[in-house]
Amino acid sequence: MFFFKYSYELFTTLVDKACLPTDSAVEKTSKGVVLITTIIIAFLAIFWGLSYIALGYLVSGAIPLSYACISFLGISYFLISRRFIFFRFTQLLLILLLPFLLQWSLGGFSNGSAVMVWAFLTPLAAMLFTDVRQATRWLYAFLGLTVLSAVMDGALANVALPMPPLPNAIFFALNMGFGFTSVFIVLNYFVKERERSHDQAMAAKESALTAKKALEISNQQLQANEIKIHELMLTDWLTGVGNRRHLDQCLKYELERIQRYSGCLSIIMADLDHFKQVNDIYGHDVGDIVISVFAGIISDTIRNTDSVSRFGGEEFLIVLPETNEDGAMQLAERIRVIFAGCEISPLSTPVTASFGVLCANSDDNLGSLLKHVDQALYQAKESGRNRCAAFTSKLLISEKF
Repeated sequence: MFFFKYSYELFTTLVDKACLPTDSAVEKTSKGVVLITTIIIAFLAIFWGLSYIALGYLVSGAIPLSYACISFLGISYFLISRRFIFFRFTQLLLILLLPFLLQWSLGGFSNGSAVMVWAFLTPLAAMLFTDVRQATRWLYAFLGLTVLSAVMDGALANVALPMPPLPNAIFFALNMGFGFTSVFIVLNYFVKERERSHDQAMAAKESALTAKKALEISNQQLQANEIKIHELMLTDWLTGVGNRRHLDQCLKYELERIQRYSGCLSIIMADLDHFKQVNDIYGHDVGDIVISVFAGIISDTIRNTDSVSRFGGEEFLIVLPETNEDGAMQLAERIRVIFAGCEISPLSTPVTASFGVLCANSDDNLGSLLKHVDQALYQAKESGRNRCAAFTSKLLISEKF
């Protein structure tokens, strides 16, 4: 296991240097397998060449040695030029021819059949790293050379120097052992590279999903912050109801609505009675409490479709869509009664409020609305406070309880 682990790490380092930064995982694996196969066979070719020469088979020894020299030159050229397609073609051709040339030099199948295990690598590698058409061509070449070897076998056996049985058996065992070990090394690299590519792809996918989720959360937070900022821009800091900006937007929208679609619109202006005395006697902190309580009562009493805004100081303005004057007067009276009966500590007596009511028409604008409802409020104040008054079309102020 240590050998395979070490060989994988060594080959991985070499392949990383041979690959381009733009190579995909499939291209990197393809280059790695072809390069590793070439290196393994080149070193084994040196061993076989020297062994054959030592046994007196000079021609047979020269063939693998020549292959080794050409392969190392091809590896160097590939590492420098990065021309993988040319390198792959030349190596597949050499791997295909080497076993057959050795077999022919040794006298055919009787002495050289052991080397044929290497010939199977060519169509196998072609199937893995080229398209089907090219792989089929390599397979035809392999089959053609095999048929040619069978035809030439008798003639080769007559002229070749017979190899002694023991060396022949040893070479057969070594070829089979080294051959399948080499195949295992190559497949081990191939499988591990696929696993590593898969792990990297899954990690990248997980990282992308995490980044996407973080971006979504960030966008949600940004949207929430934008909504919160928008609400703060339209909210009175003390009472939590709308501010003057909110009031202007609301009134403009409702005026445009009744001018375009008809319908009715009423507004109520409310003001605390003798509020200055509350501030003078109890202080502004208590005054703020009174204002907040009054705003809370209004908010709890109106409908969801209505809106209330702090107009300024202790004045509030309530916008009532699709509400006529009678409905607005009833609502104002209900708020007045509830607030008048509310006990607020540390005040010794209840605080009251006055209300001006106006039913708008399509000819009104923002300025006329505020002016007329203020006149109605003024009439309520002049009539004794703690009461509701409506603005009439004839600018006559009437009292209603």
